Amino acid sequence: MKKYVVLALLLLVVSSNAVVSQPFTATVALFPGCGLQYWYGQEVCGEIVVSDDAWVTRWVEDQYGNIWYHWGTRYYTAGVHHFCGYMGLPIGVHVMNIEAQRISDGAIATDQCQYTVCCVSSIWIPGRPSCNCEDVTFSVDIDKREGSPGDYITVVVTATNDMGGDCNKKFDAGHLEIDWGILGGNTSPLEKDVLVRPGDTKTILEETHLIPLIPEGDYNVVVYYSDSECTWIDYTMISVVLTTEGSLEVLSYPDIMNVDEKGRVRVLVRNKSQKEAEFTLVASAPSEIHLLQNRYTVTIPRAGYTQIDVAFQPEERGTYSLELELTSEGQSLGHTVVSIQVEKPISGQLEVIHPPDDVSKTESTVAVLRITNTGQYDTDYRLTASAENVEIQPISDFFVPGSQNREVQIYMTPLAEGVHQVTFQLLAEDHLMDSASVAFETTKSPPLLMIGGIVTVVVVLVGIALMYYALRR
Repeated sequence: MKKYVVLALLLLVVSSNAVVSQPFTATVALFPGCGLQYWYGQEVCGEIVVSDDAWVTRWVEDQYGNIWYHWGTRYYTAGVHHFCGYMGLPIGVHVMNIEAQRISDGAIATDQCQYTVCCVSSIWIPGRPSCNCEDVTFSVDIDKREGSPGDYITVVVTATNDMGGDCNKKFDAGHLEIDWGILGGNTSPLEKDVLVRPGDTKTILEETHLIPLIPEGDYNVVVYYSDSECTWIDYTMISVVLTTEGSLEVLSYPDIMNVDEKGRVRVLVRNKSQKEAEFTLVASAPSEIHLLQNRYTVTIPRAGYTQIDVAFQPEERGTYSLELELTSEGQSLGHTVVSIQVEKPISGQLEVIHPPDDVSKTESTVAVLRITNTGQYDTDYRLTASAENVEIQPISDFFVPGSQNREVQIYMTPLAEGVHQVTFQLLAEDHLMDSASVAFETTKSPPLLMIGGIVTVVVVLVGIALMYYALRR
């Protein structure tokens, strides 16, 4: 049983590969056949056969390689596709060429059909042998060479009558046909006769047409005119360009964060156009915000979307605006601004390591304090001291790196007797971090007379002791 299953799978793979790899073909033919002679003005039909969904370009060259007529059509299905038209100028050998490109993989197939347009006498207007159709210039122009789906284009058909004498040329209503191809099929918009006198140039038709939603590319508009007297064919080309449309939407961002903390703004970019397109997101910020990257370029499929993370890192405290702009093909498609508040958390601790000693009035004492930076950021601290009847030496600011400490000596001199209370405050950026207090007592100094008496007594006692020692010897 397993053998049959494996064999069936192998046959399926082989047949699948054969289908995928089969060659792409395209042929063109006229009826009743190629290599034949056709009359100028004769209506002739033909067929194009393609083996797959393909874009087919068809054009006619004369014997010198000059291109006279040009068509472009997409055939969405494989098989036979018919076309009809009128044999036009020049008289002589014509070669109809086709080049087909398969949509799925870009494979190319070509073919051609050669025939002859005859005869010179057929371009005379019947009954007026001095009036020659070749002396009338039939031309087609368009008001814009490039447009997008939803735009209007206007085709202008003009005729210049260079025939002499009384060779008026009347363009009969209903005999002019416009082949818009994929732009909109065939139309016959000439509703009334137009007379062009010898020596005149006249607008035969102005036809406005809406460009439908079609792929980008170059498309041909072919205009035929054929009556019992003359046949003319001319064409013009329009390039259809799909405009790029897109939008940006901020999905998330940190509205409050700390200095040196890494953040991101998550942006959703949508491709709203009918084609794959390249988009660039440009980010800009003040110098206090470090952008890891300021341009993000992405390719998004038709009607698709993608997310972009704009990474940044603030370096200073404050409130900042981060601007985002979406562009494509040099055009701005959207702009937005997010506001980010950046904080710098600071803290500090104040400890009394050694309180001041009790001293006499006017005698200096010292207190030893420890300032500890309990935060992660390097900080400048300011230490203040306040007390009544105590003179305190000026205290300078102190710089303490993050997570480190520093000891400070504060010198104080009492100006009065008694117990003195000194309060210390630790500040950073005008915010109170911590406080501490110490107390010391000032004693009364003995009078100078009492000090002199004590010294005299000491000297007398020392003298008596020395005399007693001498007598004993």
